[in-house]
Formats: sequence, structure tokens, C-alpha cells
Amino acid sequence: MKSSQRLVIIIEGLLFIALALLIQTVFPDVITGHEVILRIGFVLLLLYGFRRGPVPGFIASGIFGLLNAWLILPEPLNSGMNLLWVTLISLTLGIASLFARNLQRTLHNHRMKSVYLNLVTGTFLSTGAYFGLRHIVNQWVVSEPVSHFQPGWAAFGLDFGINFATILIILILLLNVQAKSFIPKHTPYISRKERSRLLND
Repeated sequence: MKSSQRLVIIIEGLLFIALALLIQTVFPDVITGHEVILRIGFVLLLLYGFRRGPVPGFIASGIFGLLNAWLILPEPLNSGMNLLWVTLISLTLGIASLFARNLQRTLHNHRMKSVYLNLVTGTFLSTGAYFGLRHIVNQWVVSEPVSHFQPGWAAFGLDFGINFATILIILILLLNVQAKSFIPKHTPYISRKERSRLLND
């Protein structure tokens, strides 16, 4: 990979992280009378993972978690082990990036059933792992929840279900409106010859 391409990936990652943090501050953290948490900013992190693959995807998720905890959590929750736990929890969002290669190649070959399968599976596993680990840490590991938390697996199911559905709907809409946003210009998953064919479609 050329240094210029690596720089583009880094700048894109920082931009996606900044936008995700901005969205998290703009959108309400909790919705409805059931106090369901909402994480719209995760859309950008999953999209970045689907675009750039595992290494950038996991790094961006970890940086987002660290900055999100440091900027949003009140004192004394935004320090020490709590920062570590929030960062580790956020790393699970990088799971979506494991599906980048298959998603991009099936999208390039117009195998839409496989595209949706990869998109749904990656989104399901990453959001499920995030909310599952978050629930376990808040319930049994830390003495005080590191973020807004309602105990019980029913609350976890509601948080996960609403966020999974919301994030997936947004990603599917983006896929149908601008499919090329899932395949960056210099993706390593598609050869130069294949990329030329994609641009000519």
C-alpha cells in the first residue's frame, strides 16, 4: 500500500470518528419512556469498517470508544479502568470490518443476496457484541455503570434490537442510494482490472 493511500485511510478514519462523536452529541442518548439508549453514530463506524477492513475498522472503533468516554462520561467515570472498559466494549464494533472483503466483492459482482447477507450479519454481530459486552460489564464487572444502564436482559434486548434495526435500515438505504460508498477507490479486495470495470458500470 502506498503512503498516500495509507494517509487517505487515516484521514477518512479520523473524519468518520469525528462525525460519529458529533452525531452522538446531537442525537439524544436515551429515547422513549423505557429509557432505550440510541447510538446513531455507530452507522459511520460500521460503514468505515465495511469500507476499509479489519485493521482500520478495529482501530477506529477503539479510538471512538476512548474519545467518547473521555468527552461524554462525567467525573470520575471518565478515567482509569472505566476508560479501558469503554474502549474494549467499543472495539467490538470492528467485528463488522471482518465482512468487508466479502461484502465488497459480492457487491462488485452484483450478487445482492450475498451483499445483504454480509451486511446484515456484520451489523448483527457487531451491535450484538457491543450491547452484550456492555451489559455484562455494567452488570457484573464494574461497581458503577460506565454509561446509562438499565439492568436485566430484557433491557439489553430492547437496546440491541432498536439499535440493530435502526443502523441496518440506514446502511441498507445507503447501499441502495449510493452503493459505491461501500467500495473505496483503492480497495485491496478488488483488483485494478476489476475496479476499472466497476467504474465503467
